[in-house]
Amino acid sequence: MITSRFRREDRQHQSLGRRWPPLGHAWKMLEGPIVRNAATLYGTTIVTSALGFFYWLIAARLVSARSIGIASAIQSAALFLSLFCVLGLNTLVVSELSKDKTQGRALILTAAGVVGTFTLLLAGIAGFALSMASSRLRPGLIWPSGIIIFVLLSIATSVLIVLDDSSIGLLRGDLQLKRNAVFAVSKLAILPLLIFIWRSSVGLELEGAWLVGLIFSFATLTRSLSKVTKGQSSHLLLKDLFEKRGLVLAHYALNISILSPGLITPIIVTLIVGAEANARYTIAILVVSVINIIPIHLSTVLFALVPGDEVALRHEVQKTMRLCLILAVLSAPFFLLASGFILGLFGRSYVGGEAALAIFGLTTYPYAIKTHYVAISRIRGRMRRAAIATLVGAALEISLAAVGAISYGVTGVAAGILTALVIETLIFGPTVYRVLRVPPIHSKSDSDLALETGAEEEAN
Repeated sequence: MITSRFRREDRQHQSLGRRWPPLGHAWKMLEGPIVRNAATLYGTTIVTSALGFFYWLIAARLVSARSIGIASAIQSAALFLSLFCVLGLNTLVVSELSKDKTQGRALILTAAGVVGTFTLLLAGIAGFALSMASSRLRPGLIWPSGIIIFVLLSIATSVLIVLDDSSIGLLRGDLQLKRNAVFAVSKLAILPLLIFIWRSSVGLELEGAWLVGLIFSFATLTRSLSKVTKGQSSHLLLKDLFEKRGLVLAHYALNISILSPGLITPIIVTLIVGAEANARYTIAILVVSVINIIPIHLSTVLFALVPGDEVALRHEVQKTMRLCLILAVLSAPFFLLASGFILGLFGRSYVGGEAALAIFGLTTYPYAIKTHYVAISRIRGRMRRAAIATLVGAALEISLAAVGAISYGVTGVAAGILTALVIETLIFGPTVYRVLRVPPIHSKSDSDLALETGAEEEAN
């Protein structure tokens, strides 16, 4: 049925393309549930990035760069701990919901409950350990306020990772958009007030505003998911999750290897170069992530495809990778030319990161290759192999970022990460390009496609 739908769409695109070729090509890239849901996710990014820009702009104008550096490193540590405690259940939920949405409420409640409990058990220990391990982070993890905020940040983040991905699995990206809009607005609204009444000099007011935003957005999303899954059973599926432990561990290893570099790097920059340097790194990453998040969204929604559907996979990857290529070609020169102006908006303390921002502007296409490789591996059920490959990539990113930090500060970090991503492109590219090289699906019969898929799987 899916194959026939794609062929029907291709005939419509051919007709449109004969009459208005540019319009036909543009429409072909932008239509379909995958791009629509990714567009909803990017709508989330537009809202959160625009308001997040003002959030950090206000913070940069009202508190010291040292406070921003410490707060950013601690938020990254809380997010990394959350990723560790999610146990791969977030992507498992997406996979299971793509096959059967009738037990959505039970599955979501079970995954969120397990993740929240595990995070609660580990967050306090991790907070104290981090404060003892680093004198530069210790001021932001003082007892009781610093540790309590760290624990609550970790719990709220881990549970929301599960709930956000559950929205994707239900093909309701609009719920995530609404949740993130509430998060962005509420944290921005509370920030000036917290800075005024609670100036800590170590970024606690920034972490507190972030936490308030998470709490408000959590209430919004849980209410929406409750309506979507109304009438479904709330019986916990602990036994079912345990039976899928092998699949859960595969998701978990893959998630950790993919996301850990971005969360560990701010901590490395703070420890090696200093909190002020991490503030410049944080702002540079914030700016370029407005673009780099698009390949991530496109590949995330790809995972909601039915596992094993090679026809749908090829059709959608061909569209999403074209979008990523166009995006990379347009964004790189923009960041090269505008980096100084953009960072100047945050203050003179941040202008030193303009070279790093220009370098980060070259990472969009390598990120697209990496994220699509992961999506293809998930859909084909090859997560263990992908986890090993992405673990190598993560080690490269972290180690080269550290070497760059020691040698050339924030600019060296950016150069190290770009170098690692280029090497990863050589590792991940062949899998993605094999999908891209497949001729348009309307030119092949079902039997041809089946034979081609079998040959490709044997070759891999």
